[in-house]
Amino acid sequence: MPTVYGQVKLIGRYADRVEKEAAEKRVSKTALIAEYALRGIEAVDSGKDSEWASLERRLSATLLSMRGEVEAVQAGLDTLTAMFDLFVKLMLLHLPEPLLDEAEAIQSSALTRYERFLKQVATTGFDQDRPQALRKIARLLETRIQEVTDES
Repeated sequence: MPTVYGQVKLIGRYADRVEKEAAEKRVSKTALIAEYALRGIEAVDSGKDSEWASLERRLSATLLSMRGEVEAVQAGLDTLTAMFDLFVKLMLLHLPEPLLDEAEAIQSSALTRYERFLKQVATTGFDQDRPQALRKIARLLETRIQEVTDES
């Protein structure tokens, strides 16, 4: 299957439109211009192709339009990974190993602080079901900690 590469230079109102729409859709300018090219080809060939070719073009356009959303998710995941990595490094650097006779008091204090953290997170304006999900996660973690404590 042949592949075609090309460069496009847009100026004036066309460049402004591409900049604005790419930012709104959270898609790269390259992907947006490729989508425009596919729409143009589809408009020219609209009466000539079979239904399968039309379906293929629509699927391609859909995948290209989703590319921006995928890029945004990947960027968020990269940011989250970097933040988590930094958090773990700082936590391990600043928290000493607990002594055996202080382990129970440390766990109790940590759970109390964690409950306060969850209350703060739940009241900071998350969308819809996220606070409920955080509470469920907290309950699961508490159950898991309790099981580990009971075993030892």
